[in-house]
Amino acid sequence: MTTLPRSQRAALIVCGGESRRMGQSKPHLPFGNETMLERVVRIVSPVVEEVVLLTSKVQELPLLPYEYVELADRVEQQGPAAAIYEGLKFVTGWAEATIVLGCDLPLVTQPSIEYLFGQLSANDAVIPLHEEMPQPLAAVYANRAMETFDKILSTGNHRLLSCIEPLKTRWIDASELAGIDPNLGLLRNVNTPDAYREALQIAGLKHPLED
Repeated sequence: MTTLPRSQRAALIVCGGESRRMGQSKPHLPFGNETMLERVVRIVSPVVEEVVLLTSKVQELPLLPYEYVELADRVEQQGPAAAIYEGLKFVTGWAEATIVLGCDLPLVTQPSIEYLFGQLSANDAVIPLHEEMPQPLAAVYANRAMETFDKILSTGNHRLLSCIEPLKTRWIDASELAGIDPNLGLLRNVNTPDAYREALQIAGLKHPLED
């Protein structure tokens, strides 16, 4: 397994969702002594050269004690595919590959991120599958994938699944990931209060509203 050096890797953290099922801002959710966004940035920062936070124009993020760049949506409410495209374009010129993560993946681990980077090789993307469904917000993309995103988005189609469909992809199933991370943190996005509670339990942390 060969992998790119840290100096050629970026991270895009998708922060701009509406958090409807959670009922409150996911980046601000407490997770131990840090916010959920802070935890994700802390975990990913040591394995990439630059962290870029993809946000909406009106979004306020929690303060973070790490270096990062904030990149607001160029056009509002076009969804994560357009945000990822802008992020890939932003780091093109020095980054060869980029890990894209939702801000709601507090159980992600560095070994699983390293594993995805290591599987890229000549592929355009390395994308996990969860119950046979692609997880494009927990995936590594070669920066050349930007060209495919651009082509699809230019037709007016802003579906993320449409953008990844033409890519040469290395699919990673849950059983493969389990050997790297038994908790499958890449697949445990925190979208609901129940998922939040479960993630805290797995991390051995108390719920902020419970004794």
